[in-house]
Formats: sequence, C-alpha cells, structure tokens
Amino acid sequence: MIQNIARVASTIVSLYMMLIFIRVIMTWFRGAGYGRAYELLASITDPYLDWFRRNMPVRFGSMDFSAVAGILVLGLANNILSQIAFTGTVTVGHVLVIIIAMLWSLVRFFTVIFLIIGVIRLVGLLSGLDQSGRFWGTMEQIMNPLLGVVVRPFLRGRFTGYQQSLLIYCGVLLATLVVGQLAATVLMRFAGMIPF
Repeated sequence: MIQNIARVASTIVSLYMMLIFIRVIMTWFRGAGYGRAYELLASITDPYLDWFRRNMPVRFGSMDFSAVAGILVLGLANNILSQIAFTGTVTVGHVLVIIIAMLWSLVRFFTVIFLIIGVIRLVGLLSGLDQSGRFWGTMEQIMNPLLGVVVRPFLRGRFTGYQQSLLIYCGVLLATLVVGQLAATVLMRFAGMIPF
C-alpha cells in the first residue's frame, strides 16, 4: 500500500518538476505571446517558486536561481519517494546520501558556471579582445562579487592585477571541484553505512 502511494506521489512530483522546467524555459523568451497557457502555468508554479524567492538567498546579481532551488527540493522528495516505492522503506543513511549528493550537485553546478565565466573572461583578457562591450560588463557583474571573496584570502593585503586575480579565481574553483568531489564521495560512503 505505502509503495503504491509513494509511486503516485513520485509521479506527481516528477510532473510538477517538469512544469517548473517548462515555465523557466518560457521565461527565456519573454517576447513570445503564450497567452492563457502561460498564465495557467505561472499560476501553478509561481506560488512554489515565490516561496524560495522570499525565504532563501537565491539571487546573485541579476540572476534568479529560485527555480534551481525549487527543483532541488522536489528532486530530494522525489528520490525519497522513489526509494519508498521501490523498497517500501527508507533509511536515515539513504536520505543523508541523497541530501549530500544534491548539495554537492548544487555546489558543483554553480562552481562550474562561475569557472566557465572566469575562463572566458581570462581568455578574453589574454587574447586582447575589446573589453568595453556589454558582454564583458555582464560577465564581470556576475563574476566579480565572487572573485573578490575567493581571491582575498590569497592576497593578504597585497595588490595584484586583474589577470592574476582571475588565475587565482579559476585555480581555486578548479580545486574546489576536485576536493569537493572527493569529500562528497567519502561522505556519501559513510552516510550509506548508517543502518537505520
């Protein structure tokens, strides 16, 4: 009985995640006239996403990641429901493994995004491209707040050029990916051993 309920609930959560994904894609094309379908979709998904916008710091500059946070929470619920549907039970260890995996996925996602932006910015600087365009300004607007936080501990009050700061930034983010993957793997292995 509990497995059937979990299967149905998992299906509903999966469908809701798909609706959020469609809603996000539709926001990328604001000029398109979607009409009533868009309004209906917004009325279904926006109350859930608005909760994340109000209660969690999911905005970085002009970028809103409330949909990412919302999908991660739904993904966690869906994984737990799928485990219950498959086995009829769920353990604390299994929930911890799911949470660690999802948190690491979130950290890895943002780290990769910011690393790609940093590498593009560094290549642009090294190749001598015109740095005054809107594209470069947008990249700096997204990246520079994190750049300052990442580079500051390595400078210890010394001044360094933007190019050197970008090299440190990219190196730290790359090291974060490697060390984070190792740490997440070890933590998930230990969490998976919890028997209850």
